[in-house]
Amino acid sequence: MEEGEYATIQLVISPINDKWQKKAEAFGEALFKGKKTDGFWTKIPIIGSLNSLLVTLFFGYDQVKGSNAPGASGGDGYVRMLQTKEERYKLVGEKAAQNGFNTIIRLMASSPKRGRLEEILNNILLAFTVFKFPVLNFFQSKRIVPFFDFLHMPLFIYNFKSRSAALLERSSLLVAEELAGIFHFPNSRYNYTPVIKWLSYKVLPAPQDLPTDGIILGDNVYRGEKREVHFQRKDRRRHHYIIGQTGTGKSSFISSIVRQDIANGDGVCVIDPHGDLIEDILLYIPKERAKDVLVFNPADSERPMGLNILEADTPEQQDMASNQATEIFIKIFGDEIFGPRIQHYFRNACLTLMEDKEEGATLIDVPRMFTDDEFMKYKSSKVQNPVVRSFWEHEYAHTGQREREEMIPYFSAKFGPFITNSIMRNTIGQTKSAFNIRKTMDNQQILLINLSKGKMGSLNTQLLGLVLVAQIQMAAMSRVDTPEDQRKDFYLYVDEFQNFATDTFCSILSEARKYRLALIMAHQYIQQLVVSKGGGSNSAIKDAVFGNVGTIQSFKVGADDGEYLAKEYAPVLTEQDIIGISNYKAYLKLNINASTSRVFSLETTYDETNKNEKVREIVREYSRMKYGRKRIFVDQEIRARIGIDTAPAEGGDTVPASPTEVTADMPTPEEAATPNAAATP
Repeated sequence: MEEGEYATIQLVISPINDKWQKKAEAFGEALFKGKKTDGFWTKIPIIGSLNSLLVTLFFGYDQVKGSNAPGASGGDGYVRMLQTKEERYKLVGEKAAQNGFNTIIRLMASSPKRGRLEEILNNILLAFTVFKFPVLNFFQSKRIVPFFDFLHMPLFIYNFKSRSAALLERSSLLVAEELAGIFHFPNSRYNYTPVIKWLSYKVLPAPQDLPTDGIILGDNVYRGEKREVHFQRKDRRRHHYIIGQTGTGKSSFISSIVRQDIANGDGVCVIDPHGDLIEDILLYIPKERAKDVLVFNPADSERPMGLNILEADTPEQQDMASNQATEIFIKIFGDEIFGPRIQHYFRNACLTLMEDKEEGATLIDVPRMFTDDEFMKYKSSKVQNPVVRSFWEHEYAHTGQREREEMIPYFSAKFGPFITNSIMRNTIGQTKSAFNIRKTMDNQQILLINLSKGKMGSLNTQLLGLVLVAQIQMAAMSRVDTPEDQRKDFYLYVDEFQNFATDTFCSILSEARKYRLALIMAHQYIQQLVVSKGGGSNSAIKDAVFGNVGTIQSFKVGADDGEYLAKEYAPVLTEQDIIGISNYKAYLKLNINASTSRVFSLETTYDETNKNEKVREIVREYSRMKYGRKRIFVDQEIRARIGIDTAPAEGGDTVPASPTEVTADMPTPEEAATPNAAATP
């Protein structure tokens, strides 16, 4: 068709009762006996002509209709008696044995040229001639009579729009076998027509009990009806698992719901191993929440922020910190390299260092416990824990010199990459963390962790992410001293969470709900959750995720994941649906009132209103000035800790005792944006 031309074929089908079958049998029997089947009055010339005129006036729409003879599937009722009566009876009987459907076929075409309009309609009508069976049935078209279009056209358009079954229109009676010849859904395996847009996945409706409050995940669009998909606060505590290939819309989706949490005044932490997600979130920070934002960016070497996993006060916290530090290095190096004996040495070294309340403990002090005997004796002399003290006085003291010498290069090799790297050394080497995660949670602050692999390297990103996750878990579990109804919800978002998944994650999934820590985790494929171990594989993390998580959301995934998720979504979806879904669309099993719903379709949304680059720069600068420390002071402190002589700082400055001293009088976010803003050390 040419530009500006349109054509539509509408097929309206509705089932009917079985009365027609009895009439069809009687009709066939009449044919068999040679009786006439036309009505008496229609045979009278005048009445018959008047009847035809009235039919034309009131039923002359541009539709394809069939015969009004009972049981007929089309035609004008005139049947040529070329076949035997037995064959006709057989055909009518076969049709009467099937379920019947009232069928109306309407045609509509539009063109600025009258001649082209006729051509379009005739071409469409020509396609229906293939159904012509001269001795029995055929389709016959009826056009709108031009003189009465003022009457016919409004009614025809109404019927067309409303898809009315038969409002003042005549219909054909067809059975399924005949309908299959007229219309059938195309099959992509056999039909290669390039103009057909194939839907490669199912679109599913949302459940009727969909919540009406909570954050908005997106829309469910089904058969023209759009419904907002909300996620209730109480249901989010059972955690949210997101999977999808890169570029399918995961990060955009996470950014959308993080911004809603921030706008709602909730506390959030986002761990981003790429940095782009953090940059996007910073664009939408409301001005009233600017002071709540803490941007942790270890790549900012001029004002490093401390992050110390060995910062613990009580014996219980010290035990947890040492165990989690051990898990971190097992995750990084594997338990074959970081084996049981090394774990034992490492754990006791951590517990020993944490006993020194005055000087504190950091990870960079651990190698020195085995390379510097004087340092080891000094630290072990302060130990109050009898088990740890016994380790140094009996077990380690009786260790052979050769074994000790073997330990030195081992610890140096494992910790060397972190100690020699200035970014890591100035981050994990500070005795005081720049922020208290427990206070961050209780005060509903916004902690944005930018662990860009491109700026820091994968190993450093992994270590810091593992430390942060461990500290968040410790902070959450320390809420045991607060009544449950007084604990404020805190949302932890972890992108590419397989990099930071240890037994800590399993603990968060099973226990953190009661401490109001909700986990939202995203990654690309399920195999990332399976850890190689001892020549085999360990699926504990994968089992913990699918066994404990309340809400599962999948964007487009690969074939292996599609096969696995098909079992989660069975029997509604197939593997082909899951791997064929479009970008920025997802399948969702939503936790509703502590019960997981059936799977349904989700269209994600991304709102770019209230975007403000100026606020992003102000917030970033305010955060680094408030929580970071000048590099020169951090260098001095760390060199002193590892036993390297240092020259005095420029201007005779001394090393600050704590981050508090360097952040006493900080500018506001508004002041930080001005050229003359004061910059404290």
